[in-house]
Amino acid sequence: MVKTVGSLCSGIESGTVAWSSLGFKYKWYSEIAEFPNRVLAEKYPETQNLGDMTNIPNMLLNRLVDAPDMICGGTPCQAFSFAGFQTGLNDDRGNLTLKFVDVIDANDEVRLSNGEDRTVVFWENVEGVLSDKTNAFGCLVSYLAGLDEPIELVKWPKAGLLRGKKRNVAWRVIDAKYFGVPQQRRRLYVLAGGKGFSPENVLFEKH
Repeated sequence: MVKTVGSLCSGIESGTVAWSSLGFKYKWYSEIAEFPNRVLAEKYPETQNLGDMTNIPNMLLNRLVDAPDMICGGTPCQAFSFAGFQTGLNDDRGNLTLKFVDVIDANDEVRLSNGEDRTVVFWENVEGVLSDKTNAFGCLVSYLAGLDEPIELVKWPKAGLLRGKKRNVAWRVIDAKYFGVPQQRRRLYVLAGGKGFSPENVLFEKH
């Protein structure tokens, strides 16, 4: 059962608004942009903003911050967007996908040492990451599942499920226009968790 959350690349924290009715407690945010930081300070002064996400693994391992049940985030999309140069992991912004993995790894280490379950993971990005030539998506989902080597595909399907020794990982491209937003906005969502967690029951529809 997810009770506590850590947020990476938090922006103005729409997730906090969306999930407030579910009783989730945010332990910390991570944002560096000036305007979102002002919004977070104004709207959520009780929640610590850790700033640069690349510093968080050491903060977790040194027990300077709590290791939450779930970590969510949408790392920068510019390196994967069809509107950009699609340089993937070779772009510093795209490479933050791997830094996201470093945070999950550190959070897992602390939680397992405490006798707790592995981190539940929620990640969002543009669908262009599915055809990224540097295989950022393959690296991400393969690590989350606990595979020894990353799976490499020329183009990943728009929905799928991967079961592994660490986690079960599901992903799906969803268009916000079918959920009350007056515009086409297709985004990729990844949900992963271990010990019997079934992410497909959340992301997929039963017919």
